[in-house]
Amino acid sequence: MKVGIFGGTFNPIHKGHTEAALAFLEMVKPDKLLVIPTKVPPHKAIKGYDDPKLRLEMTKRAFAAYPEYTGRIEVSDIEIRSEGKSYTYYTLQKIKEMGYDEICLYCGTDMLLSFDTWFRFEDILKSCTLIYASRLEHDNGEAKAKMEMLRRTYGAKIEELPISPIQISSSEIRDAFKEGKDLSVYLSPAVIDFINERGLYR
Repeated sequence: MKVGIFGGTFNPIHKGHTEAALAFLEMVKPDKLLVIPTKVPPHKAIKGYDDPKLRLEMTKRAFAAYPEYTGRIEVSDIEIRSEGKSYTYYTLQKIKEMGYDEICLYCGTDMLLSFDTWFRFEDILKSCTLIYASRLEHDNGEAKAKMEMLRRTYGAKIEELPISPIQISSSEIRDAFKEGKDLSVYLSPAVIDFINERGLYR
């Protein structure tokens, strides 16, 4: 059984996330795609008020807009339920215990460039295949150099996902919400309604 792992803070989740996740699902074809909101990211601070359970619910609503993928995509609370920081190494250990013998881990540009600073990254590389998708329109070669280094030095298995990224970040969306801008191009109606219902990012 092959599982795809698509993790992130999702603060908030936007179409750049959902489109990348669906491309991952269609191209890599795992038996199941687990979308995993991070509880406490080890490598960055979440600014301002944060409730991981709200991000989890928002993520569920975002993917509920794709009923044709029911059964193939699961938004998981595996990290939300865990204590302390959300280390990928421990998450993968738990996923292995579910019976999956092949793990494909989605990896964006920021993740890839910092990968060799992650907790027990060598063990992570031994237990999964990285599926890299650039978040940049034009790669200056830094990402390719990092992939070559990880392959050469640590025997990493890395595959590239040829997608065109949506040029928006969650921090830009939060700022735009404060300014009252129309974000319907970047967010699903269900996510916009949830943010407005809860008064987030104001």
